[in-house]
Amino acid sequence: MIDIFLVQPEQVSIFGFSGFITALALLVIIYTVTDIRYRFRIAIAPIPLFRITYFSIVFIGFGTLISDIWFAEHWSMPSWLSDQLIWQGVFGASFLLLVLIWIYFAYINPPKFCKNNYKIFFEELYRIIVKGSETELPIICDELRRSAYSIVEISKEYSRVNDSNVDEKSDTKKQKTSIQNYAYEILLLISNRKFCRHMVASSPITAIVFFEAMTFHQKYEIPIGQFARNISIEALMNKDSILYHEDEGYRSGLIGHVKPFSQSICGDYSLVESLARNGDSPLDIGYEMVQSWCAIQVKAYCRMVMITVQGYFKNDKGDQYPCALHRAFDNIKNSCGDVYKLNDIPDYYSTDISKRLSVVVDFITNLINFLDRQEIITGTILRKRNKDTQKDFYDYIVKLMFEVILSVASVKSPSDKCWSIHYCTVWEGFFGLMLNNSKACKIIHYKLRRLLYDEICRLKKSPNYKSSKILGFCLNVMGLVIYGKRGHNESYYPLHKATITWVKNNYLHLVDVHPEVARACLLGSISFDEQGERLVKTYLRGLSLEDPKEYLGLLRKEP
Repeated sequence: MIDIFLVQPEQVSIFGFSGFITALALLVIIYTVTDIRYRFRIAIAPIPLFRITYFSIVFIGFGTLISDIWFAEHWSMPSWLSDQLIWQGVFGASFLLLVLIWIYFAYINPPKFCKNNYKIFFEELYRIIVKGSETELPIICDELRRSAYSIVEISKEYSRVNDSNVDEKSDTKKQKTSIQNYAYEILLLISNRKFCRHMVASSPITAIVFFEAMTFHQKYEIPIGQFARNISIEALMNKDSILYHEDEGYRSGLIGHVKPFSQSICGDYSLVESLARNGDSPLDIGYEMVQSWCAIQVKAYCRMVMITVQGYFKNDKGDQYPCALHRAFDNIKNSCGDVYKLNDIPDYYSTDISKRLSVVVDFITNLINFLDRQEIITGTILRKRNKDTQKDFYDYIVKLMFEVILSVASVKSPSDKCWSIHYCTVWEGFFGLMLNNSKACKIIHYKLRRLLYDEICRLKKSPNYKSSKILGFCLNVMGLVIYGKRGHNESYYPLHKATITWVKNNYLHLVDVHPEVARACLLGSISFDEQGERLVKTYLRGLSLEDPKEYLGLLRKEP
């Protein structure tokens, strides 16, 4: 009879307890000094990797320790287990398998947001964002890019957020709803201002991928509005962001031609409009921040708005009410709302206020030239006698032009500054040679002339300082004498003729009724000759011996 319990094994050392301790210490050190990117990947693995690792270490550690003692003491064991090489091979293979699993999730196939890790994914992302480490956030911003499509696809939409009457009949459906809730919360979580600031500075591609995912899945009713708004704000505040490297192509190369950041955020008008109607869009910037912008920031914002306008005409042909663009035009108007400060600044050419005004006028000019290349909006009404008549896109542009004119009309003196700002910067931009004499341009000019004249006519019924500014501006840029239709004067000739007629017949009555408002109508070099009952416009002398002057005789109507 063969005795299988009395074999004395030979001592061999391939992966003993000492080797295990050394490997374990090395693994701990590597994990400690490892970048946050790989620790994040390990933490969100779709399997309980830390728990598996712990129990594996316990098993391997005690196994190697017991086996080393057993074979060192030459204790008896069955013959088929008496080879120490087998034990060390098993424990060594187990430890190697554990390391390979870590490498697989950390480097080979990093985990994404999915049904197997959605809870731990949210918890780990929440912990890192709340911690707010300046070194960790940029890395996590880049790492989040890999899960952008799945988060957007899975997220619950607004219409289903408060739907508490849904009868969840199965565990699968409950799990699906739970995943949707977590994806929804992640979209709210990444709207953190600090997180967005780091994303713009270090990983704008992540923001691009999120918006591309929304366009790809056509999911516009998810809570990404705050994220879009904060991304835009941080991109505008950071003058070294990708937004400022997307200017003209001859300056920025391919990035300037493609404009990946601006196109992804503002190119899909359906996305921008949906976000705007739900509260926030990439173009919705706070009034206080708009007032603090410099000319470079206004120019970058105008470039974003222009891309949105292009998407508006591409998708909707300009027929729908543009909620997002309406608010964006208000921001552009507010960006030059402090032009009145130029009254107290002698050297105004180099001021940021003057530069911002030029940027806004250039934007309007480019916008009109863009409309010239589009189809005329169907149903456009030139003169709207009924105030309740629905407005079209031309009306929004004209309203913006009117507000700019109203702002610059606050600059009243000296005469050379007043003329330079009123005519050279604004009027020449709106009616000058930079605009084509196309049908769209004629429509806008007609509407602007009508709007300006209607405002002037308000002075007759209710004298006010707003209308007086408009009248003073028009008299300053067009003059007191009508020289007929010639050159680009043709575009504003009807307004000039109607304004001169109105002033001739109504100004003296305005002087009698409200002399302060009447004086507010005189801007620049225009003055009122009370004895001669006429208006006088004085030009710069130049090489003449006397200052050239224009006169407009006024009529006093019989009571």
